[in-house]
Amino acid sequence: MRKNQKTEPGAVTQAPPVPPLSYIPPAGGVPASVTAPAPAYAKEAQAGAVAPVPVKKRRRWPQILSLVISILSWILYPVILGMLAILTGIFALYMARKAGSKIPVSAVLAIIVGLLAIVLNFFWLDIFPPKAILPPIK
Repeated sequence: MRKNQKTEPGAVTQAPPVPPLSYIPPAGGVPASVTAPAPAYAKEAQAGAVAPVPVKKRRRWPQILSLVISILSWILYPVILGMLAILTGIFALYMARKAGSKIPVSAVLAIIVGLLAIVLNFFWLDIFPPKAILPPIK
């Protein structure tokens, strides 16, 4: 269709011819009508789009470790494991504060349970006195 030629309202226009699959472009280059459009991700990369930033995973191992140690302090070596539970609980609080996240409840519980294990161990004989094996001296 030419530029100056007018079309009638009911007339059908013909699409430009499509080259066959075995089409070999001329030596001067590939015509713009034959090249495939660039994918959307390529256009974004060309436009200078920012790549997505990976989300940093929260490290919860100090919290879980401190809670497990504090529970074990009620069974084995209350003073040693209680102190270790308190130290790992403080470390978990420090890591949470450094990461800017909420206060981990499990770390606070580990500190409290570790302290209770130590205190109960020191006052065990006062709270639960042993039965007297020998009769009292008169």
